[in-house]
Amino acid sequence: MTIPLLKGIQERLHLPLRYQTMDAGYDYEPIYEQVHRMGQQSVIAYNKRNEGEIIGYDKHFAPTCFREHSYRYDSFDPKYETLKYTRPKECATVP
Repeated sequence: MTIPLLKGIQERLHLPLRYQTMDAGYDYEPIYEQVHRMGQQSVIAYNKRNEGEIIGYDKHFAPTCFREHSYRYDSFDPKYETLKYTRPKECATVP
């Protein structure tokens, strides 16, 4: 019922909404995709019950190298809508 609700809000309010804020019960991929299709950004609490063991990321969801050193956030790339990270110096020799 969330996706029809999101579409209804957009159709009825006619406001330039930029963000959709929801609790952990809405932490599902189809909801993220719908919010993105609507040209908005989602702010949804992480629901750890939806996920298995997270491999390749630290507790703050930053990527890690094979030695488990966390990459450092660098910037946001608006062209590709992705986050950029810098490799830690401890991992310079790790592929």
